[in-house]
Parts: sequence; C-alpha cells; structure tokens
Amino acid sequence: MKKFLMMLIAVALFVPAIASAQINWYGQLDIMGSMDRWQGNTNFADEYSYTNSRLFVGANFGLEENIEANVALMYKGSWGDNYLAGQQANNTSDTGLLSKTVLAEANIVFKNLFDNDRLTLKVGKFYYGEKGDAIFYVGLRDISKWGRAYSDPTNIYYNGMDAGMDGAQLTYDDKEKLKVDLVYSKMINENNTSIGSKVNLMILNAKYKINDNICVKGYVYDSETTGYQVFSSGNRMETIGVKPMVKFGALTASGEIAQQYASAQSKMFDETFDDAILTKLNASYQFDLTGMTLTPRVQYLRAGNNFWSDTSDANFGLITGTYWWWWGIYNLESMNIGADWSKGKYSASLDIYKNGNASGSNYWYEYDLVGKYAYTKDIEFYAGYAYLTYENNSSNWETRGIMGVNWKFGSK
Repeated sequence: MKKFLMMLIAVALFVPAIASAQINWYGQLDIMGSMDRWQGNTNFADEYSYTNSRLFVGANFGLEENIEANVALMYKGSWGDNYLAGQQANNTSDTGLLSKTVLAEANIVFKNLFDNDRLTLKVGKFYYGEKGDAIFYVGLRDISKWGRAYSDPTNIYYNGMDAGMDGAQLTYDDKEKLKVDLVYSKMINENNTSIGSKVNLMILNAKYKINDNICVKGYVYDSETTGYQVFSSGNRMETIGVKPMVKFGALTASGEIAQQYASAQSKMFDETFDDAILTKLNASYQFDLTGMTLTPRVQYLRAGNNFWSDTSDANFGLITGTYWWWWGIYNLESMNIGADWSKGKYSASLDIYKNGNASGSNYWYEYDLVGKYAYTKDIEFYAGYAYLTYENNSSNWETRGIMGVNWKFGSK
C-alpha cells in the first residue's frame, strides 16, 4: 500500500505539467535465463535454473524553462527462483504486479541555477555513478550480475542498488575541462523493513580534462550509518581516491587507487585499518582490421582485506561477479586477460580470470565466453558460458550458461 501511495503522489505532482509538455519516453527491457551447476565434494552436481526479467520505463518532460522532470518505474520478476528447473517460483507471498514494481526515478532538474549555465541541481530520486565503477554505482546493472531471488521486493540489495537513491545533486560543468558533483543522499531510510537502519551519504566527485588525451578524476565519499555498513566498518566511513585516465589513438588505459577510513565515534578520517586500499589498473588496444575490430585488454583489481564497498559494479567474472557469489567488493585480488571482437552485427568476448583473496591465496580460475547479435541498433540477443575451477581442488568446479535479450528504447 505504501508503494502504491508513493507512485500516486509522484504522478499527482507531475500530471499537471505532463498535460501540456512534450514527453520523451525512455526505458529498457531485459530477459535472461541462467543455468548454474556446481560439483562439490560428492559425486552429484547441483543444478539450478531460472529466468530473470526487468522492465524499466521512464518519462522525461519539461515543466518550465530550464526545469525538467524524470519519472520511472521498474518491474522485476523471476521464474524458477526456487531453484527447481521448469517450475514456477513460490508466489504465496506475492500480492500482485505492484509487489515487484518499484519507483526507480522521480526527480526535478533545475538548469541554469543562479543564472549560471554551468550549474545544475537535481532533487528527488535518481541514479548516480558510472557503470563498471569499482566503488560506487547506483543504476541499472547488467542483469547477468543478478542471481536467484532477484525479484524479492524486501531485499535491500536487489532494490536499493538497482533503483535510484533519494537526495540532491549539485553539478558544476564548464563543458570543457572541469566537472564537479556534490551529492547528498539518504541511501537507506531507517524506516525500511529490511535492515532497520539508515545510511546517509555525501559525495564530492571531480573530473578534470588536462588535454584531449589525459584526464584525472578525484573523489571523496563520506558515509554515516546507524547499523548497516555500505562501506568499510564503524559508524562513519570515508573513501578518498584518484583515477588518472589516458587515451592515445587506439590505446586506452587508466589507474585507480583509493584509501578507506573508519570511525566508531562518527569522526571524519578517524583511523584506517591495515590493507584498506583499493588498486585498479586497466589497459586495452583496439586493432581495426578489414571489416572488423579486435580489442585485447587486461585488468588488475585488488581490494584489500579491510576495504569494501557494497555499491561496487566491478566485473571479475560471469560466475564470480554475480551478487550471489561475491556481493560488492572486498578482500579480493583479480587478474583478467580478455579480448573483444566485433564485425557488423556480431560481437564476442573471451575472458580468463585468476581470482583469489587479497592475501594472494585460495585462487580460482574462471573462463568466460559471450557472444552477441545486434538484431537492431536497440535490440541485442546474447548467450554466454562460464567455467570455474579451484587451484587447490580441480575436481570442485562450477559452470554457468546464460541466454537473453536486451532492448533499449527512447532517450531523455
């Protein structure tokens, strides 16, 4: 009932403006089937299959000059999330369509703030971050990263990180060299029924373009909680980091290093634990061949034993990177060699991962192959297969096969 009232209020706020405004619809439909198998210490392999679906539909429209609004709803559903292949999930607690529908976006954007075309203010519920970011991303993640029980409406992980966050974002953008974001968000409200605690977040994020080939990003995250810890430990946490990025012709590379601080007394930059550092290195080179491209790439990612973030969107494998296997990022060292190939409507990616604990122990190897077909510029079919085995026990393995479709439509 509360969710229905939220949607009703959002509609009531914007309906008068919608009647006279030009509406730009945007959205995304994802449907993906997955079969997960693994062999443990017995002669039998467990096999779970399920299909996840997600429909995201939004509308962007002008309210007045330099003022616009965004409203979006998201539906999520699972078939077979009781792990039994071909059987309907247990829907005894399902109260209908609204039980799996969330308000994903509802915000107003004020441009040309204080008569300065470099300033923009966004207020309400919104997404923030860059897809694939190692520390912070709240947005529509690849559906392949979601596992079983994806549609559980009470799960804070599946809703809190896939739908938008409540707050405000002030942006300075000179459109040439400097862009700075100041964000405040109540990521999790203390009245939620899942964890019963609040998480308040402040973000200062700056990006400076030195020239056409080099830019540098710097950021500070400050989080305070009464219980559930999105970052690090204690009642208060800070993450400070820097990320230089370069592009010279076909070569693209970046490096990132971040340090976390924590406090049990809610003090800023109070103390840091041993090995509370994140390090990330990426490089790729695109070869333009006759009618096709080939892009070899490498990645090194390490989150120390005392570094973690539940909002990470880092990728370290089709199996390992799922949120049932390894939620967020913590105590991890990942080395990846891969290549992307594309020709016309067809593309494929091959990846080899060596993942393990940050201490450099308990390694496991994962091999991924994903193929894609662009049916149109907006509709894409894909299929993939992954195999994982452990360094110290090669008879203990896991596999995952996926097949799905992604349709993106409209734009803001």
